[in-house]
Amino acid sequence: MQDFDPIEDHFRNTFSGRESAPPQDSWEKIRSRLQASSPRQGKAMRLVGRGRQFFHSSSLYPVLAVSAILILLVFIWISYSAKHTIRGHAYAGEERLCRGTAYLFTVADKAEPIDTGKTKLIQKVKVDAKGFYQFTGISQGEYLILVVPDTGTEAMKNFLPSYYDQDSEEYNANLVRIRQEDPTLDIHLQPRK
Repeated sequence: MQDFDPIEDHFRNTFSGRESAPPQDSWEKIRSRLQASSPRQGKAMRLVGRGRQFFHSSSLYPVLAVSAILILLVFIWISYSAKHTIRGHAYAGEERLCRGTAYLFTVADKAEPIDTGKTKLIQKVKVDAKGFYQFTGISQGEYLILVVPDTGTEAMKNFLPSYYDQDSEEYNANLVRIRQEDPTLDIHLQPRK
């Protein structure tokens, strides 16, 4: 395969119809003029070469790795700094509930009394042996918390599943409003009659 020389091709197109070959030193003059006419192109190529050396430098990788980790940590901190925690204890009468489940609902209907049919479950956590429950990663807003004793327990026989701040057997729940601080809310189960 023959090498393609654009200067020679340009010369042949320009002087088509001529039979004689150009003098030998004319190729060198043409090449030197083309290189002299574009000194900026040479500078640009040197800068590109330096840029490649900079980005391929092994001393730059630790700096980039540390920068990426710091950016990731800041992103995680910002993501979780606006989140809240709701915690508290569940009581069955005067004693803490030993086994049960706490449910956190978001409320679509802002009118009170709350229509519990217009809620959406967003978290479910177990109530531990000391009656403690905790919801994490909660955004600001309005919520309902329902505690249900485990089936087959004394608490289930004697108490109803109850919402936070429920004051009767009816399911008339009160909203939990999360604004700035993380609330600690104790829930008292309503006795069966």
